Amino acid sequence: MMNSFKYLKYIFIFFFYFSIFITGQSSKFKDFNFNNWFSGSKNFVEVSYGSGNYKYKLEKKFKFNKPAKKEVKIGRSFQKPVAAYQLIDFSDNYFFASYSNDFENKTNRISTENWSFGLGYRKGYANNFNNFLFMPYYQIGLVWNNITTKLNSDFSLLADLETFKYPRVQTLEIYRDKIKFGTQNIGGINLLISSNINIGVSYETEIIFPYHKFWKHAGSFFIETLAQTGIDFFIRGVIIENAPAAAPLLNFILKNGLNYYFFTLKQDKMNWPFDATSPLTMEIFSFNFMISI
Repeated sequence: MMNSFKYLKYIFIFFFYFSIFITGQSSKFKDFNFNNWFSGSKNFVEVSYGSGNYKYKLEKKFKFNKPAKKEVKIGRSFQKPVAAYQLIDFSDNYFFASYSNDFENKTNRISTENWSFGLGYRKGYANNFNNFLFMPYYQIGLVWNNITTKLNSDFSLLADLETFKYPRVQTLEIYRDKIKFGTQNIGGINLLISSNINIGVSYETEIIFPYHKFWKHAGSFFIETLAQTGIDFFIRGVIIENAPAAAPLLNFILKNGLNYYFFTLKQDKMNWPFDATSPLTMEIFSFNFMISI
């Protein structure tokens, strides 16, 4: 019975954030509604490969092998011109699955393997240079991670972790072989090099929560969304009206700069500004290839 309630809680959390996620984006497209999540101007498949690092500020002496991350996204793309300006307003809705494991193999470091899945939303403005699009963007996602960890050495997990002192083992054990909820923010630049091929680079930050404090996380999520919405109004109401050519790059800088600021705050308190513990975090630099159909 208790397990049934636990799974119902996870289902409720999923649909709660999914509804906020969709509703928060709907103001950016007059013709956007829930049904449009499954419709759009084009289908797309995107594959990514990247490498980065894990950090755990609660235990600063923990050292991780660098992960290599492989990811596949499947979704729909939307594009529309912005008034009479040489700008394209674009967005992508997608589902994704990814796998990461060690990129390096150093001893006395924590080895990780992570299967993850989730949904995401990408938004930006593109400069249109005779059908060659320069597309800087801001991207957010909801992620579920299944992480396996071990110490890369000749000893058993618990024996080896004694070198880190046992009370600290428990902080890492929270994540081992359990599905953990997380949020990701990504800044990147895509180049449309043909009618159906994009290439690009991106930088991802992810918060992986050790446990879920619903109201604290909802409050933190609302504050961040409100701040990002303020930038949307500034870009659309001021920059596009007065300096449209600068809108794509300024939107990219302001939204991703604010995102990284929130990320640094959440490294100390996962539900900033509310009191909470430090989460496991991941940062990944990736190369991306997308085909639209």
